[in-house]
Amino acid sequence: MKQQSLTLAVAIAVFVVAQCVPSLARDRTITGTIRGFECGDNCYLTILDRNKAEQVGLCAAPECKSWNEQTAMPSRYKGKRVAVTVGQGQQVDGSGNVMGEMMAFKKIRFLD
Repeated sequence: MKQQSLTLAVAIAVFVVAQCVPSLARDRTITGTIRGFECGDNCYLTILDRNKAEQVGLCAAPECKSWNEQTAMPSRYKGKRVAVTVGQGQQVDGSGNVMGEMMAFKKIRFLD
């Protein structure tokens, strides 16, 4: 009986942890419009999603490369409809030290 209770408790704990921890292995897609782009030590893209919620992530997509280098996004992209592939990225400080992880836009597909 003790073994069954312990097994059940472990199974419940694993289930609860699995539900609470976000999946970092699977990327997801957000569809919306580009709201803004800004840079500091990192460059961030803001997307207004279908639910009118702002989604801010590191601009890590190949499409962002020139924007990140110039620390500016061409104004013609503001308001464009996009589907972005979202994953995890590392925030770094000005010296290149990793400060933490956050949402990152890994790929941008322009819909307009």
